[in-house]
Amino acid sequence: MEFVLLLTVSFIPLFISVSILFYSKTSLTKALSIFLLLLSFWQMDIAFLYAEQFLSLQVIDLLFRILRMGPIFIMPTMYYFSYYLVKENPFLHRFGIMFNKSGMCLVMMISIITYLINFTSLGVESYRFVEAGDISPAHWIPIYGPLNFTFIINVLLVFINWFFLFIVTLHLKGVYYRSFYLQLVIAAMIIFINGVISGFSFAPLYFSSFNSIIAALILFLGFFQMQSQRIRNINIELIKQSELLEEIMDINPNYLLVTGSDQRIVKVNRSFCQLFNEREHTLLGKKISTLIHFLPMIAYGFEQPYRYTDYKGKNYYIQWGMKQLYQNSGQSFTIFFGNDVTEQKKNEQLLLSSEKMKVIGEMAAGVAHEIRNPLTTIRGFIQLLRERNPDSTYERILIEEIDRINQVLKELLILGKPEAKSDELASVEPFDAVDEVKNINLLFNAMATEEGKKIQLTNKLMQKQNIMMDKSHFKQVMINIIKNSLEAIREGGKVKIVLDEHKEYIRIRVMDNGEGISKERLARIGEPYFTSKEKGNGIGLTICFKIMSENKGKMFVKSKERYGTVVTMLYKAN
Repeated sequence: MEFVLLLTVSFIPLFISVSILFYSKTSLTKALSIFLLLLSFWQMDIAFLYAEQFLSLQVIDLLFRILRMGPIFIMPTMYYFSYYLVKENPFLHRFGIMFNKSGMCLVMMISIITYLINFTSLGVESYRFVEAGDISPAHWIPIYGPLNFTFIINVLLVFINWFFLFIVTLHLKGVYYRSFYLQLVIAAMIIFINGVISGFSFAPLYFSSFNSIIAALILFLGFFQMQSQRIRNINIELIKQSELLEEIMDINPNYLLVTGSDQRIVKVNRSFCQLFNEREHTLLGKKISTLIHFLPMIAYGFEQPYRYTDYKGKNYYIQWGMKQLYQNSGQSFTIFFGNDVTEQKKNEQLLLSSEKMKVIGEMAAGVAHEIRNPLTTIRGFIQLLRERNPDSTYERILIEEIDRINQVLKELLILGKPEAKSDELASVEPFDAVDEVKNINLLFNAMATEEGKKIQLTNKLMQKQNIMMDKSHFKQVMINIIKNSLEAIREGGKVKIVLDEHKEYIRIRVMDNGEGISKERLARIGEPYFTSKEKGNGIGLTICFKIMSENKGKMFVKSKERYGTVVTMLYKAN
């Protein structure tokens, strides 16, 4: 009965050893598992000395010698714990002279020699049977041979290694890491002291078995406490890393969207939400098919940048890409990433426009000069014909058309002129802004009244203001803008011209209540040869923008479909 009880108790460290190894397979876990396994063998070794009712002495002798590996090899295991700590913690390098591979091989060799002697009569000679007493059941006690002192040395080395492990443990920095090793030191102390007491007949032989249960439970709880804390720390670090990655993803200027295998959105970054005027929490969990503005971008393909106009009318050029992500768990994700190439596209268009302007300017200058020379001659002869026949209307019409051609040629020559220089601007005679706008207004009033349209002029300037630019250039810009506004409104429509101050500029705004301009067309306002007019040539506004730029002015066009257009011009005041 005592044998069965002791054998059952010896299985407790064995079960704990297997469970720890099943939970983790690190070097520390393996060493702890071996320590508990050897502790289990040690207790089995004692249990079989109480098996006289179940087994013969020959079988008991064989099992006792085999299982004696428990108390013998527990010594190099204790050494390994110190060796592991010194190897894994650089700040313990000063202990490296005592705990290294050479020392590990030496203590292992001592235990192997002790274990081999154990199988000879020099280690264990015979057994003596002890009758049952008041507190001790009947059992066998081994009689050791003359070389059993090797076992004594092995036991002493156990205590020495335990002492050094205690010293090394005190130098550990991690609270929970050090707490586990202190529990290991305490458990080992309980096991060794009770083993010595019972082994040298100071207490019953089975006494150490019950204390080993306490020691095994201390190690088990200490190990899982350490592992739980490590997992908690790892989770905290993972949360921090996750927050950092999310922050990096949010500040990334590229547009990022991640979908799961079910095509539902699992992550978007801040740039993506701002692009489509959405909130992250409203997008998460939605099917990607619900993003009506995003799907055309993907359908467009990944070869060329996609042109997208947002809800504010701002244009973006986005180069989209896609990549499949696979995790070890078998889950798959799709990440869509959009690279904003708007600035690059603007630079390309600016370069293209610059080249266009250069070609147009050179061509315009050449053509204008070539045409004006013969045109002057033709006009002169027609003028002579008209003087001979004053009643004829044909010559008058021809002269008017020739003058109109000359006006067009003047506009073409502007494209070929270099930018105005500061010394040229200084020589320009300033003129009164209000008077000049009134004169231009008179030119269009009759035409507007005839078409059933109205022009309203409002002066909000507090005092007389002069504009620093060539008067003919100013007229050309104003005439072009007012003419466009009148063409944009229907019968009964209105064009408002408002003059006021804006910082150091004189601001003139021309506002109409026409059909307005679409976002796509508005984005290309001022490009050479871009026009929506059936008979237009697309260079009118190009010339206006160029004139304003050369005279250190600014011009902006704002429009909304079905509401009208506002053209703002900022002129440098004298």
